[in-house]
Amino acid sequence: MLINREAAVGDQDYNPDVLRQLVDAEEIRRLKYAYCRAADAMDAEGMLAVFTADCIVDLSGGLGDTVTGIDAAREFYSGALSKFTVSSHHLSNMDIVFESADTARMESYLYSWQRYKEYPERADRHRWARYRDLFRRTAGGWKQSKLVCYVAGEIIPEELEREDETIPLPPWR
Repeated sequence: MLINREAAVGDQDYNPDVLRQLVDAEEIRRLKYAYCRAADAMDAEGMLAVFTADCIVDLSGGLGDTVTGIDAAREFYSGALSKFTVSSHHLSNMDIVFESADTARMESYLYSWQRYKEYPERADRHRWARYRDLFRRTAGGWKQSKLVCYVAGEIIPEELEREDETIPLPPWR
């Protein structure tokens, strides 16, 4: 999270902008946690609750497999969740940068495990990835306006090991 250190520490006067960023950053983190908890509960509506109506969801890492709008995201997540009985998402390295008072971007690391309905005939999926997300302040608080997932590595039932699966990440401003 980018905060002006001189305004946050030392003998300076109280700065409400720094406090606002700290509170906003926590709200943004909580949204991402809520998204992951809903995914683990197989709750598509809970996942959708974090998004703006005009959201963009791209789990292809910028390779073109994108859904736009809450209705398209609802259809996508409902279908995706129907394949699994349980999952577990783990987030780390959550870096939040405020582009303005009402917009922020966050990069975080993901490990996820998912069990297919056909288990044990179909082995579990393990994924290591990064999220690059955009958030926007709305009348109802912060919401996620864009999610892009860059898969760095994955073990899936169809192939126990894959080669050349790393998606190069574009520079993060």
